[in-house]
Amino acid sequence: MLSDFRCFSSRVFWIVSLAAALVLTAVVAIPQWLSKQERLDVLRSHVAEISQLAASVVDGDLHRQLLDPANYTPELYARTLEPLVRFHSAAPQIFYVYTMVERDGRSYFVVDTAASEDLQTTRELRASKYMEPFELLDTEPDPDWLQRIAAGETYVYPDFQHDVYGYFLSGHSPIFDSEGRYSGFVGVDFDSQYYLEQESSFRAISVGTIAAALMCALLIGYLAARYHYTVVHQIEAHYNISIRDDLTNLLNRRGALAAIKKAAGISASNYAVILVDVDNLKGINDHHGHAAGDAFLRSVADAMCSSVRETDICARLGGDEFLIFASSCNLDAATEIARRLLSKMYLSEAVVNSSRSGVSIGICVSEPGNADFETMYRRADEALYRAKSSGKNRYVIYEAMASVG
Repeated sequence: MLSDFRCFSSRVFWIVSLAAALVLTAVVAIPQWLSKQERLDVLRSHVAEISQLAASVVDGDLHRQLLDPANYTPELYARTLEPLVRFHSAAPQIFYVYTMVERDGRSYFVVDTAASEDLQTTRELRASKYMEPFELLDTEPDPDWLQRIAAGETYVYPDFQHDVYGYFLSGHSPIFDSEGRYSGFVGVDFDSQYYLEQESSFRAISVGTIAAALMCALLIGYLAARYHYTVVHQIEAHYNISIRDDLTNLLNRRGALAAIKKAAGISASNYAVILVDVDNLKGINDHHGHAAGDAFLRSVADAMCSSVRETDICARLGGDEFLIFASSCNLDAATEIARRLLSKMYLSEAVVNSSRSGVSIGICVSEPGNADFETMYRRADEALYRAKSSGKNRYVIYEAMASVG
């Protein structure tokens, strides 16, 4: 089972897994990113509503008096601040609540609930002083935000901004006095921790879905690699069957030509083509049946395989014709192969009609630098014809056209 589990291409596995991971992660992450933006927009709407409520509890007439430093008294400050303190104490999720006024394009704090001892909160707050200028460390997201508030618009930062107090999502709503005159604005701050606490459950879902997507990608990669492995090996198995002779399991003509083409592409000192033909195969089949003929053909194949090197190519070209192709094989080595083959056939137990059957052999060895298989095959075939016509059961060398019994 373990070896079967490992039967797949690691290269295909990682390529498909990576592609699947990219697709699945995109399918999972893009909607999550869009939903995250949607949740931030919902939070901004919530902050806007809170700032409007805060502005509604402020006494606009008292606040308008306090905008002029000449009117400042601790009592006026406390009376203006009191309703905001009650509002802030009732909504502890708010970090800061304060009011501001704009002067020459800059905003200044007017009242801050953190300055009141009556504020009920667990947070450690730093109070802003009366008319303390507001410093935003990040760049203003909208340069006309103060003008928009003065025009009656509730303004919420598009994202969390950094100031001297921390990172906050702030909402600002205008304050109006009893005559409808603009009298500064309220600010409410929600810190990033408030947002992160809300996002924690969604973060766990995001991590889980991305992890599941990656696991699915690995599974898809594994299944694809196994399928690829199966298909490739089935094709290879069918190809191996198609290039083998069913009877002898030697290469057939197609397999031999492919193997010879590959072997001839490797530089060697010389090459040898040895053609082997069974003597009187038709007589064996006629007198003893095709089973006896098939047995003799298999004995020829066995004798050939045991007479050559492992790197030499043995094939059955069809019927009673066999081929040996040997690289780096000179004339002496080729004739030695032929002698061994004739000797094995003579000593074999394949007996027909109480007389031993044999083979005829034609040999052609290439000249250095001339390894054209078609030419060598034609010459070996000529030598084979001479061997059969001069008595059979012998070999003939093309160059000398001399036969050996």
